Amino acid sequence: MRLLTHLLISLPLVFSALSANVVADESSSLDLEYDVSQDTSLVYERPTLTGWMTRAPDNLKAFGRELIDKDNLDELGIIAASTAVLIRYDEDILLASQRLGRKAGLISDTKTGREISYVFKTDVKGIDLPIYYPANTNSALYYIGDGYTQLAISTGMVSYGLWANDVRALSTVSQNVESLFLTGIVVQILKRSTGREAPFVRDGEGGKWRFFPSMDEYNYNTPNYDAFPSGHVATVVASTEVFAANYPEYGLIRPTGYILSGLLAFGMLNNGVHWAGDYPVGIAIGYTSAKIVTSRTIKRKKRIKSENLNSNVPSWHVMPAVLDDSPGVALHYVF
Repeated sequence: MRLLTHLLISLPLVFSALSANVVADESSSLDLEYDVSQDTSLVYERPTLTGWMTRAPDNLKAFGRELIDKDNLDELGIIAASTAVLIRYDEDILLASQRLGRKAGLISDTKTGREISYVFKTDVKGIDLPIYYPANTNSALYYIGDGYTQLAISTGMVSYGLWANDVRALSTVSQNVESLFLTGIVVQILKRSTGREAPFVRDGEGGKWRFFPSMDEYNYNTPNYDAFPSGHVATVVASTEVFAANYPEYGLIRPTGYILSGLLAFGMLNNGVHWAGDYPVGIAIGYTSAKIVTSRTIKRKKRIKSENLNSNVPSWHVMPAVLDDSPGVALHYVF
């Protein structure tokens, strides 16, 4: 199936990306040629507590197949081309975005746009567990993709699903967790392989690429290595596609999700966390992860018509018959 191509983001810059195709494996219960958005009568299975984790190896295999599937060459080529063009002009795009951010009052010369305010600080067995909230508009944009938005929505849906015994709500949350888990794994593999500097710690225009940094170096100096690709954008895209696939009757899910993705992308340019060139691959990862997960989980309801299983297909039937006390053969045509 040729999956949707997404061209976004214009706030005020244009970042384009094309999502990858997804091909169902032999164990898939849903043919990806089937457009779930056209079928609101879907059948759901109650999710298990650990299913999202145990399916991770199969999900990774499915993701890997997309990278070598010849049917995806056009899409992968566009992703690569858009990434290359944006990387070429990353420094200019970053500076232009930050100038606009200053004019809009989102950031200033004395603030980074990443500021947070603490409700309180605490720790559990030596592990810091602070509770905080964004201190300004630009940092609020940043936290759209930091997991808090998805956590809040998922918590509400789980609570409702348990209270109302709504299997669709519970299944959707499970799929969302599973797609974010897959997204996180793929994003981390690429981040730890490419080692691109974040803009706010860059050493030169466009930032340096330090391929395959050591585990210790990455963990202790993370901003020096974790810009590419954008995990924040990937998570918002993944969640958007999971919710849209499970609730196709709500047409505003995708527009809302992608508008939020655009605001998030703009905010991360302003605060120097990401380059524009980090976005196309992030979008493709989130989109593909969601499609892999939803294709396994959502099942089409079988439509069986009692009058005729193939009511729209003309057919001939040959049967014995007795005409005027003489045996014979009758031809029966159904149309």
